[in-house]
Amino acid sequence: MALQPEHVTFNSLGTRCAGDLYLPATTPAPALVLGHSGVMVKEALGFFAPYFVDAGFVVLAIDYRTVGSSEGEPRGQDYPERQVEDFRSAISYLQTRPEVQPERIGVWGVSIGGSVAAQAATLDRRVGAVVVQSPSVWNGWRSMERLLGREGLRAVRDQLDADWQRRYQTGDSARVPHLTLDHDNVQDAPDMSEQIFPTYRNEKTLDSAEHLLTFAPENLIHRLAPTPLLMIANGGHDPYHALEEAQSAYAKAGEPKRLEILPYDVLGMYTGPGLEEAMALAVEWFDRYLRQTPLATATPVPTAESIAKMRR
Repeated sequence: MALQPEHVTFNSLGTRCAGDLYLPATTPAPALVLGHSGVMVKEALGFFAPYFVDAGFVVLAIDYRTVGSSEGEPRGQDYPERQVEDFRSAISYLQTRPEVQPERIGVWGVSIGGSVAAQAATLDRRVGAVVVQSPSVWNGWRSMERLLGREGLRAVRDQLDADWQRRYQTGDSARVPHLTLDHDNVQDAPDMSEQIFPTYRNEKTLDSAEHLLTFAPENLIHRLAPTPLLMIANGGHDPYHALEEAQSAYAKAGEPKRLEILPYDVLGMYTGPGLEEAMALAVEWFDRYLRQTPLATATPVPTAESIAKMRR
């Protein structure tokens, strides 16, 4: 029987975000915030959440502002830096829940949701551990150029120049498809998501591309340590979650860290045995660093009596 979440809302800097809250059998427990990719909404995270809930974690799967069931206008403003804020707001919400151990909260994200989660953890020291699955964007400019080619990126920049003038005159950005996928086994993914998940729309504001170009969590990932980082990358043919991107960011991260490269293509860790392997790795990581690792505590100020006991 599928897990039935509690549908919740939380405030993210003045905008109400929607979340699905999954509770394990025993609480209070460590908790996780789950963030999705551009071809998903929070309901799609229901395929990942049960692995964590069965392992004893509270799970909050979120929709970012202007996406899915969350509020915010105009719809489809795909601004990664705001999604970082939504992760942090979700952490604040979890800390108000009696089912959650407030000092034991981690973040997990898939595709660009993974780099968003890592950026949130870099900025927010409340995060106890991070897992990034099928990472896609660590330097937005480089990622777009890799995917589109130099001429393709130039065409996007020409569109953005024209859109800037539109915004200057009207205040509104043009609307474009969120994703156009050309690879054989994923080209229908946006249409399928719209059919399966009623709140999903394959549409965003064109100015979202500017925000993606300037999003570069790789530039700060060396500041993530000592927060533990697990990166689970695709080793098969995958033009959208490039292994080179994951390796570049991982090389700059500090310890403790772990990189697992699994032999699956673009869909391999969303379905099938790749999903099972990736989730087992994620559960193990969170179990180790959120549940088993002692919390850092302040050292008491030494006294004559405590020093005397140390010398005995």
